[in-house]
Amino acid sequence: MAVELRQALPQVPIVLYGDEPWQPYNRVRLSSLLAGDADWADFTEGLALPEGVEARFGCRVVAIDPAAHCVTDADGRAQPYAALVLATGSRAHVPEIPGTDLAGVFNFRGLGDAEALQARLARCRRVAVIGGGLLGLETARALHRYRTEVVVIEHHPRLMANQLDEAAAQRMRERVEASGIEVVLDDGPMAILGEGRVAGVRLRSGREIDCDTVVLAAGIRPEISLARDAGLVFQRGIVVDDTLQTSAPDVYAVGECAQHRGQVYGLVAPGFEQAAVAARVIAGDGAGRPVRYLGSLSATRLKVANWPVFSMGEVGAWDVPDLAREHVHESDDVYRKLVVRRGRLIGALALGDWRELARVQEAVQQQRRIWPWQTARFRAGGELWNEAVGQVATWPAEATVCNCTGVTRGQLSGAIAGGCKSVSALTARTGACGVCGSCRPLLENLLGASGPREPMPLARRLGWLAAWALGLALLFALPANIPYASTEELAWHWDRLWRDGLIKQVSGYSLLALAALLALIGLRKRWKKLDWLAFVHWRWLHALAGGLALATLWAHTGGRSGDGLNQWLALAMLGASLTGIALALFLTREHRFALARAASLRPALQWLHALLLWPLPVLLGFHILKVYYY
Repeated sequence: MAVELRQALPQVPIVLYGDEPWQPYNRVRLSSLLAGDADWADFTEGLALPEGVEARFGCRVVAIDPAAHCVTDADGRAQPYAALVLATGSRAHVPEIPGTDLAGVFNFRGLGDAEALQARLARCRRVAVIGGGLLGLETARALHRYRTEVVVIEHHPRLMANQLDEAAAQRMRERVEASGIEVVLDDGPMAILGEGRVAGVRLRSGREIDCDTVVLAAGIRPEISLARDAGLVFQRGIVVDDTLQTSAPDVYAVGECAQHRGQVYGLVAPGFEQAAVAARVIAGDGAGRPVRYLGSLSATRLKVANWPVFSMGEVGAWDVPDLAREHVHESDDVYRKLVVRRGRLIGALALGDWRELARVQEAVQQQRRIWPWQTARFRAGGELWNEAVGQVATWPAEATVCNCTGVTRGQLSGAIAGGCKSVSALTARTGACGVCGSCRPLLENLLGASGPREPMPLARRLGWLAAWALGLALLFALPANIPYASTEELAWHWDRLWRDGLIKQVSGYSLLALAALLALIGLRKRWKKLDWLAFVHWRWLHALAGGLALATLWAHTGGRSGDGLNQWLALAMLGASLTGIALALFLTREHRFALARAASLRPALQWLHALLLWPLPVLLGFHILKVYYY
């Protein structure tokens, strides 16, 4: 929030209060710190405060006086304000059961909790983690790294019930148990046992689990006590309007403590979006139009039990959304699901790595249209787009690359054009890769694609072939067909090309052979062992064979399309040829198109070309049957 305010108001004094004594750190990576996978530098990367911000860490605000526009801190100092932003976050939920005050019971919410747990691990033997959600599973994994026995207790029938469907949750359970962590489902805690210190946990079923340490990871609750005591309107969180303003003038709330349109977001990305809007509202930066926050689409993208997990939108964690269809791809270490309603992508779920993940998230955010051939490709191979989408530079400018901070491909490309040549420079300029770090490969991919774009190899040769083929195709559109020979006295009767039975058979079978050759390019793309010649040479030979096929078709028909079945076959061949020619011409000039435009045009042309090729085998089969049977 302080960073957004400093950018919007460069000269205005900003005071930042923090209850914790530490510099700003990345709370998302607390479990990595506990497990020993991260150090302090990883925690604070990209989170340095801008110049001119007065930081008062370890100084709690104890009261707000909205009428006097003033706050009071724990030292009794009064600080007047022109605008106040509450970003008090949330606190760990403590179940209302006996024993939560015993020694050996820990929360896991802040850096202090992580330090206390690290000190405890030196003498604990068995830990019970209450909660099988994101935080609970990550806590269990971190604790298990110290060869400590860990049992996860979840009162829902499955793990991560709000993010995963039944099939994904079962896979997650198998993964967690395979790592040596015990999982207890559909059975919540009734009491923490012990005299003075933890000795075990009693469950609803009556089962007692022996342990000497309990970690409460049963969710979070918005921290609203300061706002409540000041008389602000609250429900589950501090109620805000579309400008993020509370019920008090000039008092705003963002992040986990804010409730907007009945929704409280417990994730990082919505907090960043709210901070950006609140800063613009406070600065009066509306460019003539009011700045509004219309809500966020919650997305979970973390590593759980050392396994990438992504969940966003309406994934049907409990029930399939109305009028929606699910498409699933599964393999040994991968589970992916798309939820599509009326042709629009409304949800996505994934376990395991997925190179298209950032693009999928943007598609869910914008509810992009998903075509039937894309869902067919997804079910077969787990991908929605062709290989070109693997280059981040080809993504739409509005596609989100860093999901934690909401930085788009367009913003990153602008920063690269402005001189950023490394990931650290991009992080300093845009904030991307400054939270969880999972987008670092995407930034590296984009940096590698920032040089000048060159035409494809053999582009000139392919262009000449396409122009030659286009000229042949246009012969079929001439207003007059090629006439028959007018007299027998001519030395060469060209009409024998399409009248003589033997010559027609030669040209017909030649056309069939060329069609088979044309189909080989598809085999070259899909059969990795067929590695003779580079694919660019195959593409050139494909164009050459296409032009020869048009010339042979002209010789076979005399430029006539015929009627009935013959006409349909001729039109299908011409349509496939023309779309192939259009694709070839596009490829020779692709480097001149805008990246986003090129990324959309290429698959559209490829799909149209393939669509017109599909009827050819059937029509050709009927044509041969008609010729020889009748």
